[in-house]
This record gives sequence, structure tokens and C-alpha cells, in this order.
Amino acid sequence: MRKFFKLLSSKFFVVALLLLLEIAIVPATLIWLSLQFPRVGTYVSIVLEIIDIILVLYIINSEMGAEYKIAWIVPILLLPPVGAFLYLIFRRKKNPRRKLKQRLMHELPEIVKMYKRQPEAEKKLLEKGGFALQCAEFIRKESAMPASDCYEYKYFATGEEYGAQLEKELSAAKKFIFLEYFVISEGKFWGRVHAILKQKAAEGVDVRVIYDDIGSLLGIPSDFAQRLEKEGIRCLCFNRFRPVLDVAQNNRTHRKIAVIDGITAFTGGINIADEYTNEIELHGHWKDTGVMVRGRAAQNFSAMFLQLWELKNSEDGAAEENYEKFLSPCPAGDIVCLPFSDSPFDGSHNICESLYLRVIYNAKKYVYINTPYLILDDQMKKALITAAHSGVDVRITVPRIPDKKYVYAVTKAFYTPLIKEGIGIYRYTPGFIHAKSIVSDGEACIIGSSNMDFRSFYLHCECNIMFFDEKIAGDLYEDYLKVCAQSERMNEERSKTTLLRRIYRSVLRVFAPLM
Repeated sequence: MRKFFKLLSSKFFVVALLLLLEIAIVPATLIWLSLQFPRVGTYVSIVLEIIDIILVLYIINSEMGAEYKIAWIVPILLLPPVGAFLYLIFRRKKNPRRKLKQRLMHELPEIVKMYKRQPEAEKKLLEKGGFALQCAEFIRKESAMPASDCYEYKYFATGEEYGAQLEKELSAAKKFIFLEYFVISEGKFWGRVHAILKQKAAEGVDVRVIYDDIGSLLGIPSDFAQRLEKEGIRCLCFNRFRPVLDVAQNNRTHRKIAVIDGITAFTGGINIADEYTNEIELHGHWKDTGVMVRGRAAQNFSAMFLQLWELKNSEDGAAEENYEKFLSPCPAGDIVCLPFSDSPFDGSHNICESLYLRVIYNAKKYVYINTPYLILDDQMKKALITAAHSGVDVRITVPRIPDKKYVYAVTKAFYTPLIKEGIGIYRYTPGFIHAKSIVSDGEACIIGSSNMDFRSFYLHCECNIMFFDEKIAGDLYEDYLKVCAQSERMNEERSKTTLLRRIYRSVLRVFAPLM
């Protein structure tokens, strides 16, 4: 009951209520007009029907994916004029023109200097062969980020291991700390991190934090950023959640980045909240993964962070910084890797989805995937089925206990047909799996913040790191087999459900691209 009242008094509830009222204004106004002025109402209805037809024809002939077309055509035809109104407000726009977002759409001169091509890493890629080179060139072309390397790495099979190492590295910081997380929530984990950040800021270390407003909305006070600023911790709240109907509200920073002194970097699926380290239990045991790298690869993560940080300078009217000061000398490493970011603002292709597709089509023996949400477009579905029909062992692990029941229903709707195609679907029995990774053939793997769903691939700012290393791929492979041993493999019999649930899932699947 306490949580319920807390929700009612939260900023999220107030803003959501105001947004619903804004949506209701259009149909309410039209109903009032038709009651007060019947003839005017008739003319308005005709005009709205013409607008619906024009919009449907426009959508059919647009370049958006088939899934998005269906997801918009259905509400436009079934819910006039609300569907058309929502489409005009929330349709996907390739080139947002908002001033702050434009900062992310062109190369900032000082940050570009951080994208230094590394001949040693490129030479190692040559030794890895054509597939590695193709992936590296694709990332460099789409995001300007060069191939890199690291001299040390550590894979974390649990959030507890990740959190302990992160706290240790933060405590050792000498120059700067960059933290960017989708979720920051007050509790034991954040309490320990916060204490370290305050201490380091007092010592003169440059400490900066970016958090997403919607992701962290229910876990921190509304004046969170101001409190940190008073403690000497510079802070940016990304894309504040406001009661305004705007497509930009869909664009969140879903990234998980920690950079210490430009030498050490962390990424993965783990946010700074107690459920990720299993200090509280929300949905059974929380299975998550992450990775730490030391070396020049950390500079790519510094550049990702600082590019988004320019929004802070824009808000404050500050001049662009000399970002080269954040380049720390690092020795070359033996492990070649490709840290990369993916953003809806940069005008590029969907980098992470494209790399997942490359890994799947390149697989000869196996492809193992962890994802909390499974919402696929036709390209991804075709790639998975093609691989399975080619004799590749394709497995996908999803949660047994959901964090969002409606998204879980959509996940079931998407994985049920895959079972019939020979793809192994495993439900993590102990609880919720939040890990996001793909590993193939003991050679290539990707780990980071991207889920296998439309929001991660199309709408969010994400970060990942791709490795071409047998040892690292082996770590992900071994951990995946352990997860499978704790999971229930689904079959057609276990996937059967009632007619009403099938209808419910089918409806949700139609609107999945908009979730």
C-alpha cells in the first residue's frame, strides 16, 4: 500500500496523467462539436476520414519497416481520429531538429580528436580475418569509432561481482570518473558508490554522472541532480520527462558506462540499483552480466560519455571543453575489441542490430543469446531461422519471472513460433535474466546494454563492446551453459495456452514496435 501511495504522489504519475489528458482533448473536443453542431460534426468526420486515408497511403509507401507500418495503420483505422493524432505526434523521425539533439548529430571537433585510429589494433584485426575486419569497418563508418584493444579484461557473471569491482576501481580513481546509467536508485549499492564519489570529488577528482530521467524516475528524488552538484559531483539528467506529447520522450539513454581515469571502463546490463546486485529481491534471482576492460578501449567509452555530456554544456551555456585532456596514455594490448555506441540521433544504421545479424549469419556451429525482452523484426527473425535451418545450434535465454508482464507476454508471442523452427528457447527458472549478450563459435561475442527489441535497436542510446577473442568468447560460452542448466527449455507442448491469452498476445504483438 505504501508503494501505491508513493506512486500516486510521484512525478511519473503526475506527468503520465497530464499526457493522458492531452491525448483525451482531441476526441473530447470532436465529440463536443458533433453534439453542439451536428452539421459541423459531419463535415469534420469526412475531413478526418480523408486524413486517415492519406496517412495510411503515406505509411504504406514509406521506408519504415513492415512491423512499424502495421503498428500504426491499425490504430489509425480503428481509432479515428486518435490514431492519426498519435501518429503525427509520435511517428519515428529520422532527423530530429531539436537544438540539444543536434549536438549529437554532427561531429564535435574536440571529441573527434579522441577517435584515434590504432594501427596495432587494425593489424591484429587483419590476423583475425575478413569477418572481424568487416565489423570494424562498419562500426568506424557508422559511428567514427575505431578498432581498439585492451591489455586486461574481466567478465562478470553476476551483478554482485560487477558491483564489487566497480566500487574498488572507483576508490582508486586519480583524475576523473564518468558514470552513465539508465537506472540509478537509492539503496545500498548506490549508497556505497555515492560515498566514494563524494570522497573523490572532495579530493579534486573530476566526477561526472549522467542518468536517464524515466529510467531513474521512481528511484531517486526530483532534486537528485541538484544535490549531487552541491557535493561537487557534476550531473546531467538526460531528457527530462515532461507533460508534453513529443516523440523525443521515446529517446532514452539506456547505456551503462563507467570510466575511471581513461584507462578502465565497465559496461554490460547492470545499473546502479539494489536488484542488480541481489541485495533486494524483486523478481526472483536477478541474473546479469558485465565486463571491465583496461587499455585504449576505455577511450572509446570516454568519447561516448563526453559526446552526450555536451548536452550539459549546451544547457549551461558553457563552451566546448578541450576533451583531449581526458586521453590517458595506455599501452597496446593483446585483446582486440570494438567498443561502439548506437544512437537514434546520429543518422546511422541500427549498428547493434546489424552486428547481431552479422554474427548470426556468420555462425557455423552455435549462436547463444541472452536477452530480457525478445521483440523481433522480420530481419532478425529470418536470420535466426536461417541459421537454425543451416544446422547452427541457436539458443535464446529469456526470463521465467518477468519484470513487466505485458512485455513478457509479447516475448512469449515472439518465441513460440521460433520453437517450431528448431530454435532453443530457455526460460531462466530462478528468476529474471537481464543480461544482454551474443556469443558464436568460440570466436565473436558482443556484450553491453542492448536488448533484442525495437526500443534498444531503434529508439535508445546504447553502448556495447564486441570482442574477437577465444578466451572471452569462452567465458561467455561457459556462463551461458550454466544458465541453460538452470533454465527450462520450452517446447510446443509447454508453450500452449488458452485462446484468450493467444488473442491477447497477438494484439500486443501488433503494437510491439511502439512499446
